[in-house]
Amino acid sequence: MEIAMSTGFGEYLVLRRLLTPRAVLQVLKNQARSRPHLGELAVHRGWLTWGQVLGVISLAEQLKLRFGEAATREGLLNATQVDELLHEQESATPTLADCIVDLGFLDSHVLEREQGNYEQGIQMATSKAALAEGVRL
Repeated sequence: MEIAMSTGFGEYLVLRRLLTPRAVLQVLKNQARSRPHLGELAVHRGWLTWGQVLGVISLAEQLKLRFGEAATREGLLNATQVDELLHEQESATPTLADCIVDLGFLDSHVLEREQGNYEQGIQMATSKAALAEGVRL
């Protein structure tokens, strides 16, 4: 199966008929619910209080900013702290694959095989694109 470079892993699993679009949405929602909030992480590090977090959330909603942007704007966090929190958030968030297995949509052996096939397909698509660019130069 040829894969486009822009194909995400969830879309790939749908194309392979291993998951339905509805299942992928359920997995993504589960992953989002499992992602810790930056404010919570900042409180655990002692950088903010819960009262400050609520104030930042309110400001972020009013100005349509992300939490880190609003906290930085208020002088409560600096850019380095926001970067650290984002890294911690990413590390603490389960992967799409973990959520697929946890929800029982696929077992880990099938998922590992498909991840390998997906990564191989992306590498082939990347190589083809690079060759095509070289030809156009």
